[in-house]
Amino acid sequence: MASKFGLAGGIPERRVRPIWDAVDSRQYKSALKLCTALLAKHPTSPYALALKALTLERMGKPDEALSVCLEAKELLYSNNIFHFDDLTLSTLQIVFQRLERLDLATSCYEYACTKYPNNLELMMGLFNCYVREYSYVKQQQTALRMYKTVGEERFLLWAVCSIQLQAYFSSGGEKLLAFAEALLKKHISSHSLHEPEGIPAYLKCTMYEVIFFSSRFVLF
Repeated sequence: MASKFGLAGGIPERRVRPIWDAVDSRQYKSALKLCTALLAKHPTSPYALALKALTLERMGKPDEALSVCLEAKELLYSNNIFHFDDLTLSTLQIVFQRLERLDLATSCYEYACTKYPNNLELMMGLFNCYVREYSYVKQQQTALRMYKTVGEERFLLWAVCSIQLQAYFSSGGEKLLAFAEALLKKHISSHSLHEPEGIPAYLKCTMYEVIFFSSRFVLF
């Protein structure tokens, strides 16, 4: 669970590792004691609160867990937080998901991405939120933003897959697939395709376009 410089959510990893170990071994009372001690030293740490919320949820206390999560969320939204990382958000996301409040996890990631628009880890976390919510348009937008930020082919393919899902589940499929194909063609012309998923994605776009065209020809 370590992040840069041996920190986990802005706290030395050696202080949070025992909590994760206790949670993983289902020693929830021990984990809660460790969380209480951690919060005594880091009372304004969203990550420490997220760990406490995780422990409470595992103990079968969803209302208390949600309350602590919301406290952590409020701290994240304040202007006093200097360490805003994916580890804190992903821990909160685990709890929100188990509490069936994915909307709250998504809003946290959306806020984080507005504060740190070029942070790849945060954008990937936001993309995963949209995947869980079946928000195909927002998936596409986030994937394209990542692609434009770092130029990695996998993010373009994520965007193409998101467009294909839109085409399958909504109207305007022909235009959407043409857009996906254009994105791939532009990338291929300058970089070629390196990811193994790239060629099937390209073929699927062209195949679906043929199907849409054929269907329209039959209808008209």
